[in-house]
Amino acid sequence: MEKREVRAKQKEVQIQKSEREAVLGLLSSVFSEGEFLHLALRKLFTDHPYFDKRQRAFITRLAHGTVERYIQLDYCISLYSKTALKKMKPLLLQALRLSAYQLLFMDKIPPHAAINESLKYLKKRKLQGLVPFANAILRRISQDKDLLLKKLKEEHKEDAIGAALPEELFRFLVKEYGIPDTMKIAEAFLQSEGGFFIRNKKGEGEKLSGNLMEEERFLSGEVTIQDFSSQEVAKLAVLPQGARVLDCCSAPGGKACHIASLMKGQGMVYARDEKADKLHFIEENKKRLHIDNMEIEAWDARVADSRFIVGGKGNLDLVLCDVPCSGLGVIGKKADIRLHFTEEGVRSLQKLQREILDTVQTYVKPGGQLIYSTCTLSKEENEENRDYILSHFPYQLKKEKKFFPGEPGDGFYYACFIRKQGNAELKKDRHSRT
Repeated sequence: MEKREVRAKQKEVQIQKSEREAVLGLLSSVFSEGEFLHLALRKLFTDHPYFDKRQRAFITRLAHGTVERYIQLDYCISLYSKTALKKMKPLLLQALRLSAYQLLFMDKIPPHAAINESLKYLKKRKLQGLVPFANAILRRISQDKDLLLKKLKEEHKEDAIGAALPEELFRFLVKEYGIPDTMKIAEAFLQSEGGFFIRNKKGEGEKLSGNLMEEERFLSGEVTIQDFSSQEVAKLAVLPQGARVLDCCSAPGGKACHIASLMKGQGMVYARDEKADKLHFIEENKKRLHIDNMEIEAWDARVADSRFIVGGKGNLDLVLCDVPCSGLGVIGKKADIRLHFTEEGVRSLQKLQREILDTVQTYVKPGGQLIYSTCTLSKEENEENRDYILSHFPYQLKKEKKFFPGEPGDGFYYACFIRKQGNAELKKDRHSRT
């Protein structure tokens, strides 16, 4: 090996991050820069391919767990700090959170390892002056672990800290579901790790663990990853021979591909998404599952498409409207949704959802189906939109269902509607336009 290659290898080794250092960088991106955790993880593993499977799993666990529990971690840190958390340097706070998570919730990690790695990080970032402060807090947390966990369980069993949710999100859920059910929902969020649901060629769902995406049956298209609740959507579809179906907010394409598979190569599924950079996810699923009866296109669902209306009537057998939503049903998988939630955001999303419904409901032929679905628990985005459809458009409700987290998968809602036929439809449609 040439000296130049040796030096390059040595340099590469020097710049390699430790697992905990990588996680601290992720936490800074998520908390300080507003980056989504799953995207930050994807970028990290792309930029630093030297992390093996075990290391990637450990990094993912640390990052997800720290974000998931940050409300509780901040509470514990604040008990031993005279400095308010909002006045701490962001890098210090992330280091404290990461170590506190390991000390409190990862029993197999020795306390000295959980503490020392964060202290090394602070020294490396030229924050040596803060090391004694951080060391003192973390050692107290380590010593008082049992007491702190007892406090969380007993003294905060009906509040935002016990639920590990920001105050605004906690109050929102309490308003909708009351304290007992909110605490059950929060507990399900914290217990959601440990496997995922798949759907096989027979349309059957099962829960697995491990890295399925590198297994032969996933790569061959024998199975696909799809949450239990999401699998229910395609089962609602009543599809005649040669059916035409629109999935108007499709990416990553799980539901569209499921419906296309049920059609056994007949008819056509139009899979669309507003964001062109997400279409490759649909393309990948289509190719892997060997689906031929699908057209993929970038399209804003709020923009009318005249191709789906003939003679003033829709010509599609089914429109699936799985709209952008607040995602409160999947917080167990996407812990950082906690950081982005606002009630104002829910109201804004409801407005967007109704703009989409106003357009796509016109595409359904008389007697055809409209399926509205979300992965959220918000009544504003679910039941209120169900009532909006029934009061503004010529539809009757066929079936609806709400899944809460852990029953057995993610939180999810769907409502299946049938478009009315004849004079009743015409009268209702005229009324909706006035």
